[in-house]
Amino acid sequence: MAEARINLPRRRIDVITVEPDAILAFTALTGLIFVPVLGSMGALIFLGAGCALLVRRFQIQVSFCLRYWYIFALPAFCLISFIWSAYPEATFRAGLQLAATVAIAVTIAATTSARMFSRTLFALYSTAMLASILFGDVRNDTGAWLGIYGSKNALAGAAATYVIVSLAQVLDSTASPRLRLLGLFGAMVGGLLLLMAQSISALIILPPAIMILVLLLVLYRLSPLQQIALVIFLTLISGLLIVLAVIFSDALFALLLDTTGKDATLTGRTDLWRIAVALITERPVLGMGYQAFWVKGHDAAEALWFRFGIEGRGGFNFHNTYLSNAVEIGIVGVLLQVVVLYGAAITTGIWALRTHRAEASLLFILVMMVVMVSFVEVPVFFQFSLRSVIVICAFVYAVRGLSAGRRQANASFRT
Repeated sequence: MAEARINLPRRRIDVITVEPDAILAFTALTGLIFVPVLGSMGALIFLGAGCALLVRRFQIQVSFCLRYWYIFALPAFCLISFIWSAYPEATFRAGLQLAATVAIAVTIAATTSARMFSRTLFALYSTAMLASILFGDVRNDTGAWLGIYGSKNALAGAAATYVIVSLAQVLDSTASPRLRLLGLFGAMVGGLLLLMAQSISALIILPPAIMILVLLLVLYRLSPLQQIALVIFLTLISGLLIVLAVIFSDALFALLLDTTGKDATLTGRTDLWRIAVALITERPVLGMGYQAFWVKGHDAAEALWFRFGIEGRGGFNFHNTYLSNAVEIGIVGVLLQVVVLYGAAITTGIWALRTHRAEASLLFILVMMVVMVSFVEVPVFFQFSLRSVIVICAFVYAVRGLSAGRRQANASFRT
């Protein structure tokens, strides 16, 4: 008796590969993004996951240090500044924390892909923005939305970053239609939160960032010779605008004050800058030690806290990255910071123009946003700082991307 054979369709089984490095990187970045809510626990999560990643890659850490020595030179200098610091214990502790932050950031970028980093930022910022809508606070006096950040400027900065991160997902040709749609929705949510935060500075920064993104999209469609011609033309136009700005500086400054509602000192910034310059002239080369100025009990810091009504005696600075850091680590330290910040800007820009990849464009714009903010704030180069990690990761990803491009070009040439 013949047996009937029934052919059933085989079920498709999707296999998900879990990368431990990616999980640890995701966890570390989660801790940083939610530091406003978790406080020291967020920093601890970053350190825990980051150190676990360092241990996993311990055998190649020496090669990372040698390959990216120009990045590690900055935390090394900050750490050894305890030798001449006015508060050596504070400098040594902060220097160690900065070194750990930089080491973790370099390891994240050296062991994971830039695309994964981009999508991780999108996922985590989306969660933070959603939490800001559902559980965020509001200022009673002005009605400005604070979100989970406790400060309208902090929320606005995060929202502006989220808009750019979301737009990068929309423009990513490798992303699924669903992810692109989520990116479009995220950009609208970020823009809404930016308006609700009522922060003029963030609103001023976002349009240039979007203009840079549009410029990149235009450059991508041009030949290399046309790209060079356009860049030269834009450089000349920028130079002309700078000259005109210097000539009509008084009128422009008055217009800025009238538009933003600031006083003639930009809410005390110009006074702080004058004080910073005076302090720099006292110890111009090496400074007084990394994070050795804003220390409780330091007379000069106490006087400024009292003058500007900073009752908590914390979270205050000279509102200019270069002046503020020159006070602490002198001209030498600032030059090292310039190498990292502007090196990241240049390399990510070249990487974006050569590859046209969405993640390269995103990292270039994020670094340029930090550059723009650096003249009126101190957004980078301190421990457990998300922006510092983004800048360092961008630098490493760009170096990796350009090196891979050169290897492919050499291989093609040989064949």
